[in-house]
Amino acid sequence: MKYIRIIALLSVILMSALYVTAQSDRKIDLSKALKVGDTFVAPSAVQQMRGNEKVIDLQKLADKVVILDFFDTFCGTCIQTMPKLQQLQDKLKDRVQIITVSWQDKATLEEFFEKNKFLKENKVNLPVIYSDVYLKERFPHQSVPHVVFLYQGKVQAIASNKVITAEHIMELYANGTIDLPLKDDFGKGNLIRGAQNEMQIKGAVSLLGYQNGVPFESFRIKQDSITGLQKSSFYNSSIYSTVMAIWAKIEKSDYIPRSERLCLKVGDPNRYRDIVNVGAMWYVQHAISYERLDAISRNDSAQARIVLHDLHSLMGIRTYKKIKNIECLILRPCPVKSYTGKLPLNGLTFQGSSVLAVMLDMGAKFPPVLDMVKSKETIKLGEYSKLDELNEQLANYGIVAEIGMGEQEVLVIEEVE
Repeated sequence: MKYIRIIALLSVILMSALYVTAQSDRKIDLSKALKVGDTFVAPSAVQQMRGNEKVIDLQKLADKVVILDFFDTFCGTCIQTMPKLQQLQDKLKDRVQIITVSWQDKATLEEFFEKNKFLKENKVNLPVIYSDVYLKERFPHQSVPHVVFLYQGKVQAIASNKVITAEHIMELYANGTIDLPLKDDFGKGNLIRGAQNEMQIKGAVSLLGYQNGVPFESFRIKQDSITGLQKSSFYNSSIYSTVMAIWAKIEKSDYIPRSERLCLKVGDPNRYRDIVNVGAMWYVQHAISYERLDAISRNDSAQARIVLHDLHSLMGIRTYKKIKNIECLILRPCPVKSYTGKLPLNGLTFQGSSVLAVMLDMGAKFPPVLDMVKSKETIKLGEYSKLDELNEQLANYGIVAEIGMGEQEVLVIEEVE
């Protein structure tokens, strides 16, 4: 059984991240790392499985765009993307060779692919380089997906997997070069520059846009190791997720900050969050990065209010919370009805309806949840895909979930003249 505690869950959810996955414990040596523009020397041989069974010779693929897609079996985003990669490979096979690369061994990967129904249904059969050491040394990373574009013997791009599109493949094939957002898991933000002696800085504020090669970092407050001042910062974040992270330090919330709880009173909503889900390219245009150094150390709540004031002043916006009537999944009390369904109630265990509400919000199958039950009773649920199946199980605990209008707290971002 899995016992879910709401405080632990919320602390994880509010720490935004683009990609989270497990990696091998091998120590990373950056001395062998290649950069964009470097010549790529292919290994003399690789350990390969799947694909068309022909042995891949990277040395003979200079006339094609080669895409190395680093993945592992723990990475949901990697697996979810593979059908799209297979479609691109099938469509552009004369111009591209997509190769998935993993540090995991052959037996582990064979078992994974054998049991994964999703990849079978989508007929994914991309070549896999397994037990890789050489490529990981040349393209070190801390998170996957991690993607490398090679063409004509050179490293053309190191990026996230969202930039693997037919348009980008054809652009590189036609022009011989391409400019894509750099994914550098070891990059660091450094916005405040220009002082002759950084140790003499008494305080500074900088708000800039996208920083190429700097990993995403949510809002954080810490002591700066160089100046000894209190440093508040975030890098390559959307305005929406930044404001949510700042408000989370000002006032703790007991709900998931889903986009349905965002109210935008702005001219161009797409400037504030990735509405069309175009990923990395959207961040190049709209992401913001920020640093503030203070001689006075304050608690997180007080410092967050100051950072929020900076955003308001520098961006010409104001943000606030209010109660609004929105579409919700409302949990209400109902007569208890013993469960007689086919699926066993042996999946997740929730310590009360408030924890259940958080988990339902995380799943995002339904509108934001409004808990009108406030039960402390332990709730056990099995699998479900539709609201009727969920209600059949919830009735066992005297709960019914109904879609309707209810008053929920929302975050407002408003442009000011």
